[in-house]
Amino acid sequence: MADKKKKLNAKQEKFCKLYASDEEFFCNGVQAYIEAYQPKRVGNWYNSAKSSAFNLLTKTDILSRIDELLELRGLNDSFVDKQLEKLITQDADFKSKLGAIKEYNELKKRILKKIELTPSEGFSIKISTVSDGDRLAANKKTE
Repeated sequence: MADKKKKLNAKQEKFCKLYASDEEFFCNGVQAYIEAYQPKRVGNWYNSAKSSAFNLLTKTDILSRIDELLELRGLNDSFVDKQLEKLITQDADFKSKLGAIKEYNELKKRILKKIELTPSEGFSIKISTVSDGDRLAANKKTE
């Protein structure tokens, strides 16, 4: 099956490289757009650049290329997993550690859903579902 990926033009490619770079334009769509496209600075040019950057960042081909460039820099699932592991196993910053543990649990689908309902009739229902391997546990509390 032929690769249906659309080839980017030179300005689009430059935009992607600037956006995904580790320099001053990193994840700044407006600045990457201004640098790549060099718009004429007349009228409402900055708002136009913001709109154009937004439009580029909604295109599948642009987003795919940015993802490729980030992965080439080493930002991928394996890198993120290592950073998460580093935060979980450290003992200095407990707030970061707790946040990392929460993120890990969500990623591993260990905590599926927590719903709290408080109807106006004066009672509340709290339902938590927790995954433990193949088992699901649900807790219901009524007052």
